[in-house]
Amino acid sequence: MSRVETVRRQLHGAETLQTVVSTMKTLASVRIGQYRHAVEALDASGRTIELALQSLLQLYPELLDADRVPEGGPVAAVVFGSDRGLCGPFAERIARHADGLLRDRTAHSGPPTLLAVGRRMLAKLQELGWPVQRKVDPPGSLSAVDASAREVLSDLNRWREEGRAERLFLIHARPTGGASYEAYALQLLPLDPSWLHTIRDRAWPSRRLPSTLGEARPLLRGVIRQLVAHALVQAFAASQASENAARLAAMEAAERNVEERIDQLRTRYQAARQSSITAELLDIQAAYAASSGGGPR
Repeated sequence: MSRVETVRRQLHGAETLQTVVSTMKTLASVRIGQYRHAVEALDASGRTIELALQSLLQLYPELLDADRVPEGGPVAAVVFGSDRGLCGPFAERIARHADGLLRDRTAHSGPPTLLAVGRRMLAKLQELGWPVQRKVDPPGSLSAVDASAREVLSDLNRWREEGRAERLFLIHARPTGGASYEAYALQLLPLDPSWLHTIRDRAWPSRRLPSTLGEARPLLRGVIRQLVAHALVQAFAASQASENAARLAAMEAAERNVEERIDQLRTRYQAARQSSITAELLDIQAAYAASSGGGPR
């Protein structure tokens, strides 16, 4: 195979790769928008749950101490990762963040109960020395987020009944704008007393005062279940948005590298083609000189 043909094939391969990278970049951008809109939409339902909690705390101030647990209780954590690649060090960053938090929060409480979202997160946590009791596949689309959240919620409810989740953490990534994200940890249970006081002391948003139907403590438990379920759905959406932000950043870097490679190959192709043309002209000149019986002029 001639040098020109070799470089031409390399150039064709690089241009094909550029098309693939561009397509993946577009898909990641679209998915980021979808999941970010989902996170924003969830804010409204979160405010509704906060209003229910606010009404209970204002009507029954004694509930402020209803969810207290002793310091050093058993820890459970849900660590959100991915199953797909091409998103840079996404899983590594979240796993390292989880590692630091778990070492700090489980120093005096024994091994935590862990649920990993995605096989990559499962592998990273195991590499760091953390045994994982459960793995759940991440949602493949926005419509599958609710099903994934229900699956995780079922495990969390069982762990709480068994006394293994007195302190519950959600560890995931959240988007910070553009193609960037940050590792984030939320202590979901027990509820933060200072946050509960802030919720209780807010002004009620209307002149119609709230009222309750039923006993206060069962109502509070129901609101807390809704709060946990809402936080799970929001964490799934934020994690998926962040994963696609990481993939977008990786594709942008790959796109720059491919463009540089294409420029280099085009320069090499043009040089090789020019050399080939020059060589052919010299061959023609030499053949003509030989056939006419004279030397080259």
